[in-house]
Amino acid sequence: MIIYIEKQAKNYKQTKIILDKFKNSDIIWIDNYKNLFDKELPLWSNKNSFVVAKLNSAAITNAPNWYWHNDKTSYFFKTSLNCIFDCSYCFLKWAFKNDVPIYFINYDEIRLQIEDKVKNIWVSLDEKEDWNDYELNIKTDLKYKDKIWFYSSDYSDILWMDNISYFLKNFVPFFEKINSPFHKIRTWENFIPSMMEVRTKSANIKAILDLWFIPKNTEFAFSLNPQDLIEKYEHWTSSLDERIKSINILLDKGYNVWLRFLPLLPVKNYKEIYGEFVKEIKTRIDIKRVSSTFVSGLLYTKSDYNNILKKYPKLDILYRLKDEDWIFIREKREMRDYFYNIFRDLDKECFICLDKK
Repeated sequence: MIIYIEKQAKNYKQTKIILDKFKNSDIIWIDNYKNLFDKELPLWSNKNSFVVAKLNSAAITNAPNWYWHNDKTSYFFKTSLNCIFDCSYCFLKWAFKNDVPIYFINYDEIRLQIEDKVKNIWVSLDEKEDWNDYELNIKTDLKYKDKIWFYSSDYSDILWMDNISYFLKNFVPFFEKINSPFHKIRTWENFIPSMMEVRTKSANIKAILDLWFIPKNTEFAFSLNPQDLIEKYEHWTSSLDERIKSINILLDKGYNVWLRFLPLLPVKNYKEIYGEFVKEIKTRIDIKRVSSTFVSGLLYTKSDYNNILKKYPKLDILYRLKDEDWIFIREKREMRDYFYNIFRDLDKECFICLDKK
């Protein structure tokens, strides 16, 4: 194992934990992770190397309209980049120049960015000096019933990477506490929960169970597809059977579990393949116990589509997408409507991502 560590990351607690865990690894000290990350590195083995770095840029970005939940209060945040899994369609395959995993270890500073974002959304500072004097000031475009959402897994598979990052033990308790003790809310009814989604294609739930408590403000979301398509397009991910078994373990223990049916792929015989898939999900998972379901087809912005087409000109599913609107290259309307209908039949509250029906 080779571990590249930024010199500025040397004295962080998380770096010391990693060094202690991988005592027999070769350590190479570097000035800036981008010296590796911004280069095309052919035949990079992401199984045998990774980078430990400090994130100096913004950790939080806005989620797009119609992504999920309240558009004005939904955000992505990153603590790592790149993924050990090899999904043929994934935007990471062209978003970055190589597949080296990057672990950002300045967790305190990232958490502070999240706290500041929450403050800016719903607390009016009014230049007062004492938290006890602050009055709750909900902005006019935010309702009491809304929640503030932070999505943690769009730059890497957070759950799979937890054996190195220890992300869950550092962020799940944080999201449990961010609402009340930090903000000194006067009445319990007046707070807006800050929620985190952890999305994964991994079935390894040990890190979740090792928390030794069931969080209220973290949802564990499993991306699901038919097994034949997992084998063809989602290389190295857990099988459908393994994911379903992990889902049912968490449901039995009372965890908040989401099902994410995405991306639904434009394959031949898609009606037969996905029709059987929905029947299997109905048989093996009690949808009534699932917190929410979410569906999305395969879609790209036009520039992203051109990028992946150049990099993977033989990827068959790319040629079954259409220029359906002025924003996305995506599956034709007929196919999307079929997907939406069968998953709304599975769960009438199923949310449709980045589309209207």
